[in-house]
Amino acid sequence: MPSDGDRPHVAIVTGANLRPGAPGGTRTYVLGLASYLVSRHVPVDIVSNGPAPDVPRACTVRPVRDDHTPSATRFQRDLRRWATLENLGSFDVLHFQRPDDASFVPSRPSTPTSVCTLHGDAVRGVRRRRGALTAWAYARREARAFPRFRAAIAVDTATAEAYRRRYPGAAARIHVIPNAVDPVFFGSSAAHDDAAVTGPPLFLYAGRLSIEKRVDRIIDAIADRERLLDASLVIAGSGPEERRLRERANGASVRFEGNLDRAALAAWYRRADALVLASEYEGLPSVALEALALGCPVVALRGCGVDALVAEGGGVLADDPDDLPRALADAMRLRRGGTRARLPDAFTWASVGPQILDVYTEAMEGRSV
Repeated sequence: MPSDGDRPHVAIVTGANLRPGAPGGTRTYVLGLASYLVSRHVPVDIVSNGPAPDVPRACTVRPVRDDHTPSATRFQRDLRRWATLENLGSFDVLHFQRPDDASFVPSRPSTPTSVCTLHGDAVRGVRRRRGALTAWAYARREARAFPRFRAAIAVDTATAEAYRRRYPGAAARIHVIPNAVDPVFFGSSAAHDDAAVTGPPLFLYAGRLSIEKRVDRIIDAIADRERLLDASLVIAGSGPEERRLRERANGASVRFEGNLDRAALAAWYRRADALVLASEYEGLPSVALEALALGCPVVALRGCGVDALVAEGGGVLADDPDDLPRALADAMRLRRGGTRARLPDAFTWASVGPQILDVYTEAMEGRSV
């Protein structure tokens, strides 16, 4: 039962890097969700992989280790040691951000209700980044953990469909509730809503530098001088592909900014002609929501998972990576012609937060939601 009337005590469990400026949509989701829960006077703790200095003051941080580790294996080993009956006893809901993390928390009658957000198809992502053998090992851990979830929240329809096919017995418990933007992006943008973008064309990529993001194809597109004369690209983020991308960009008008805090990234959204995504697939990336919230168009590949958001928000879809120069030129004309991108209301925490609270309540009552 809820610990405070209708308010469950929630523990958000995440291995994401929660330090300021760290790349990754899970970090943004966790901090946004925590802020929303605190605003609704819901007790919330974050069971974290290292320090988390940006959380709301009313939120308690319970790190399972002193320093962040990029290794999921090491985080999960420490999570197993942390997950004692004493540490778990005060919670009503454990909200995981990666399905296999749940397999490292003991399954007892007294274990709190487990819920998981699915930030894209994890098996597919692991296979692309780490290979088939690692993906097979991950899939086994995920399969052990998934039956424990009273509810799973997929941030997009494609992810929900992938998991319903994989776990047909849990299909009724898998629900589509989109990612949402942190309200700070609305408040911080007011003074800049009507600011015009001027000067040579400038495009932005923000996110993890990993192979499936295909940032190399964005670098190639910027080099199309026929459509994008004098265009430049700013790359914000870090990851295993950074060295290769720097070599690819040698001599091109590309600037690597590294990991940026929220204010610095917001400033680039305001200056850029478009945020550019060339991913093979996406869940519902926070950077796309943030860009639209600040009036910056989004260019993405058709079929990568953000089609509806881009179309509704005022961005441009490219048919494939070779079509990116055309899409970038179209976005530039929109931006400089006075067409302001916008974030649809469905992707704000005011809309998304109550749906997640409903999932908590109904999952705790043991109903399929």
